[in-house]
Amino acid sequence: MLQKSDLINYFYSNFTDPDYKGIGTEHEKFIFYKDNKRFQFDGEISIQNLFQFFLSKGWQKKEYNSFNQLISLFKNGASITLEPGCQLELSGKILKNVHQTCTESYEHLRELKEYAELNELCILGLGFDPISKLEDLTFIPKERYKIMSEYMPKVGSRGLDMMTRTCTVQANLDYFNETDLIKKFVVSNRIQPIVMGIFCNSPFRESKYNNLVSNRIYTWQDTDDQRCGIKRSFLNKNFSIEEYVDFVLEVKNYFLKINGKQYDTTDYTFNELLNKNTANKDLSNYNISIQDWINHLSTIFTEVRLKSYIELRGADAGKWEMICALPAFWVGILYDDENLEYLWKETSSWQESDILNLYQEVPYKGLNSNFINSPLYEHGRNLLNLAKKGLEKRGYLNSEGRDESIHLEKLYNIVEKQKNPADLLIEEFKDKKDIYSLLNNTYY
Repeated sequence: MLQKSDLINYFYSNFTDPDYKGIGTEHEKFIFYKDNKRFQFDGEISIQNLFQFFLSKGWQKKEYNSFNQLISLFKNGASITLEPGCQLELSGKILKNVHQTCTESYEHLRELKEYAELNELCILGLGFDPISKLEDLTFIPKERYKIMSEYMPKVGSRGLDMMTRTCTVQANLDYFNETDLIKKFVVSNRIQPIVMGIFCNSPFRESKYNNLVSNRIYTWQDTDDQRCGIKRSFLNKNFSIEEYVDFVLEVKNYFLKINGKQYDTTDYTFNELLNKNTANKDLSNYNISIQDWINHLSTIFTEVRLKSYIELRGADAGKWEMICALPAFWVGILYDDENLEYLWKETSSWQESDILNLYQEVPYKGLNSNFINSPLYEHGRNLLNLAKKGLEKRGYLNSEGRDESIHLEKLYNIVEKQKNPADLLIEEFKDKKDIYSLLNNTYY
């Protein structure tokens, strides 16, 4: 039987060589038909048809659902997958520098744009669907999503919105040893609300501006408090890997697959399943595997998440330059020893309650939030200066001889003008009074 020590050792087994420093980028996007209805899973022009187009571009079949329908593709270490409401996601290959991950994102969007133009589709890089009502959307046919959709209304008011009406961009980075993991995780949680404020890009809901700059963050904040958000313990300098394992153990497990049959296990925490403390005979007779643990870790939706790497998950989806900017920022901060050590010490004086209050305020005020007696954009500028120095020291140059800090230029523009992408969309909306005229300009 699996022991708690095995779950802790899972993280130890994923320490990587500090010389490697891999970078993975994931980003989601919405696709709409010309009548402003969301892209469908099946039909003449649909996900199934789009996947056939990708196959003609060298992608390969990866995964099918129980109805023998294609639900994911792969190529050269990258994969294309689907979120529950047919949001399309690219999970990028592990790469060495931000220039490479930026090129990868561009090539993916170029292929998608080619298909979109052929079929009169619109691609939206926003954090929240600005048009569709929840009742107009359908879940893709996948057992895991069926279980989640039935469970979500029990634990929050916005879980179904999260599944079908949100999109994000995230960066995935390595950790090298126990101390490095703890510092990266704690520092990332402490500064995450500041980063989220810079990336706010979802001010519309059901064709209206509803006085939020991020409907996506607002949605996540009442999805499932047990497994989402920023936990107070994640901000503490005494945080440990065992503490994370204890946290994850007490989160309800979504499902187990036993002898080819999928079981809904949402009545039980992972700890209860591990210790066979269930009323279900099949579950009690089953020995939890490390793969079950890996699956469960992927259903923890905190703003920073630990798996075999660290996931920085808090940002709204956006245009291509914002997709490039997110990994650039985190690489410049977390892969620079001096920056990480400086922020570990500097943020230790920040009050946990202030950080958590800022997290709650960001979807309403964005860059205009106040933190430690200063506007958020000033803290953002300070962090960008650190990230810039970290990227310059890395010395990775593109074909024009420019280092990775080039990918921070959009973020500098945001903090200098004190307007994130949502603020600009709100200004344009107030001028034009027509949300549909804004939507064709949200990717390129």
